[in-house]
Amino acid sequence: MMVGLALRSMLARKLSLMLTVVTLALSVALFLTIERLRVATRDSFDGTISGVDVLVGARGSDLGLLLYTAFQIGDAAPSMRWSSFLDVQADARTQWAVPISLGDSHRGYRVIATTSDYFDFVRTGRDRPLAFKAKAPSLLSGFGVVLGSDVARALDYELGDAIAIQHGLASAGDRSHETQPFIVTGILAATGTPIDYSLLLHTRAFEAIHEGWNGSVPGRAITRHDGATDRTVIDLSGDEFEPSRLTAVYVGLKSKRRIFQFVETIEDRRRTEPLTAVLPGITLSQLWLLLGSAERALLTFSVLIVLAALAGQMTLLVATLDLRRREIAIYRAMGAQPLAIAGLLVVEAVLISLAAALSGLVLTLLGTWVAGQVLGGTLKLDLNAVMVTIRQGQALLAFIGVSAVTGLVPAFLAYRSSLQDGMRARY
Repeated sequence: MMVGLALRSMLARKLSLMLTVVTLALSVALFLTIERLRVATRDSFDGTISGVDVLVGARGSDLGLLLYTAFQIGDAAPSMRWSSFLDVQADARTQWAVPISLGDSHRGYRVIATTSDYFDFVRTGRDRPLAFKAKAPSLLSGFGVVLGSDVARALDYELGDAIAIQHGLASAGDRSHETQPFIVTGILAATGTPIDYSLLLHTRAFEAIHEGWNGSVPGRAITRHDGATDRTVIDLSGDEFEPSRLTAVYVGLKSKRRIFQFVETIEDRRRTEPLTAVLPGITLSQLWLLLGSAERALLTFSVLIVLAALAGQMTLLVATLDLRRREIAIYRAMGAQPLAIAGLLVVEAVLISLAAALSGLVLTLLGTWVAGQVLGGTLKLDLNAVMVTIRQGQALLAFIGVSAVTGLVPAFLAYRSSLQDGMRARY
């Protein structure tokens, strides 16, 4: 009965209340969007190399190695010996080890030199394996290259296309390996990670193109002519093209209980080559600690906007009390107790906040869906992974609760009003 009465009273003032709901809904949508972006950013970072227990590289900064190797951010990390990779691979605690070499590019997109094990063991997101939009029978055999989804889409590449790799990160120039092009043998499905804008090729091919600039390697190349393209082909089957150095190693262990023991063993290699063993989860936690102040400042800003909107709601309810004097007096004349009048105003405040919360949630879901469709490739964030998180649900409940508290101020004023107040003429 109280809810029905409140709804009828609100419909009589629908224009002012509609404006209030819109203001509150926009503030709620802003808060939820910021929270959604925060969660999506964390999930994107955490899911870039899901399933990798340890990242091994040359001695240096843990965070720098992780950002450069996994996220392609920052300056180039020092390289490590290939023999150290073989030692890590041969360790009894190692289940799998994937080599990673960086440094070259193609039209501004980074090149990752690795092996076919990369597609078998590297995971993204919530332990999702890499999937292909298209692939040839042999992915990284010879001079084959696998493209991330964004690379293929932006440059309009298809299976069988020939591309040239360039030294460094220059988008153009005369230092490209144009005499030994790579053939597209696979195109990955979108992952929402830096893999989408990467090119993957075999470490042997990566080593071969750096042996010589003219498409031939003296004493190593088996030269023949391809009838279709009439180009020189280098035979990569021999051990002579085994790399001498690499950037890092992704490692998966047989038992998670031996992670710290494994890390200690790796970092104690002073007599051979000093190495750094990075635990991706712990290192990312350190990153979020560094960014925590900015994150909290952004959340504080959005909370203040919501509180300001709630203050506006309270001000509106108080302002309308003078216009509702006769309405309240009629309720009192019909036998309504002051407490019931106060409860009516609290219910109205809750209904307004409930409508605003639902509207704000709809705006957030609609806005993030549109952003995901239009800017998904640019943002590299999965904004629609979860419709409503527990944290967002708790925030909406807190919003409704605070709104009920703000409704206590006009409720108290209405409680103190007398029957005569509504009958007295005011000029």
